[in-house]
Amino acid sequence: MFNQGLSLDQAPPISVPFRFFLSAPIFGVLISLIFLFSPFSQTSNQFHYVSIGIVHLFTLGILSMIIFGAMQQMMPVLAGAVIKKSKLFANIVHSSLVLGTLGLSFSFIFELKWLLHIGVLFLAIAFFTFFIVSIKLLFNVKYLTSTVKAMRLFALAGLITFILGLFLATSHITSNLNEKYLVFVNTHILFGLLGFAFLLIMGVSFQVIPMFYVALDFPKFIQHKLPIILFITLFISFFFFYFEINFLFLKLIFVVMILSFAYFALKSLNNRKRPVFDVTLWYWKFSLICLIISMIIWMFDIFESNYILAIIFAFGFLYSLLQGMVYKIIPFLSWFHLNSKGYFKIPTIREFIEEKYIKVHFFLHFFSILFFLISYYENKFVYIAGILFLFSNILFLINAIVAIKKYTNISKTDPMDFSSFK
Repeated sequence: MFNQGLSLDQAPPISVPFRFFLSAPIFGVLISLIFLFSPFSQTSNQFHYVSIGIVHLFTLGILSMIIFGAMQQMMPVLAGAVIKKSKLFANIVHSSLVLGTLGLSFSFIFELKWLLHIGVLFLAIAFFTFFIVSIKLLFNVKYLTSTVKAMRLFALAGLITFILGLFLATSHITSNLNEKYLVFVNTHILFGLLGFAFLLIMGVSFQVIPMFYVALDFPKFIQHKLPIILFITLFISFFFFYFEINFLFLKLIFVVMILSFAYFALKSLNNRKRPVFDVTLWYWKFSLICLIISMIIWMFDIFESNYILAIIFAFGFLYSLLQGMVYKIIPFLSWFHLNSKGYFKIPTIREFIEEKYIKVHFFLHFFSILFFLISYYENKFVYIAGILFLFSNILFLINAIVAIKKYTNISKTDPMDFSSFK
């Protein structure tokens, strides 16, 4: 399953990914507060500055935060690409990402252009540091699995996404929104969601689903051909936007590729070799169902507004799946690091976070999405959605802290002290 055996020499200190995972739900709390204290006409309008701010709180503060944290763990373990001075690297990327996300997002929400300067500066530090190092390491990997290949494409797509975003931010700073501005906006969105986010999720799924759930492997074509075809199609899309060519055919290609992945992912999860109950499967399956629904909505332009599509794709697909992954990664890393240090009496992976609280979180998350969707028709329900989303993120944070606290308490004891686990 892994290129090399798991070892603490390869894996970064456990504090490296954990700081990113703990930060994500805090940005979720901020998003919920903006939904609660801003008019629905602003939060649901994709062109309004408040909506743009929310989008970037999610894509930078939640999506990028979890991905950056997970990648610093997965690159050494899944690809054998070890980050030197991993603590320094994490400190630079994490602090810059937090400050940059707050600066850029609040510059739109409160319409303060000076914050945009600060946001762009820190995001440039975070993204260039992360992607330059990642690209260098990943393209030096000798043993290429389907996951490593997808990681390479993810890193390139992420860098392109940021460069496009940097161009757009500079356009706002200089108030120079030329006639091709929307071309770069659409390309930025497409590379961000289908390149940066989806490519990595797809690539990691090739190893994570069979490993964590003892499930079927994906077909070889899906593993080795689909990511590169998707990446090439993303490049072609820019020319469709630039020369104003009808996008319908290209959209169909995207939808077919994404639905193919969703189908085989669900097939793998539904045909596990050891069908033991695992609450994180709820997150994965719900996420993939939301992905399918969002692709149907996108393909046929079912709704005049993109609000419903955004909620289902961002909160339903992306955030659900990322939460499910974090609920697997934190307990696994806690167990792995303690086991590697010689502790004998430690919780099992499933004992670091009580399943009943993960279930409660799932239902809070599910119903928050449901009420966000209902609010499209009855705007007042956005307040129920906002409150549910608030409590969902608070519980997500608490669950993560509980697991990390268990790890911390045990790691402070003598490995041979059998009273360390109570």
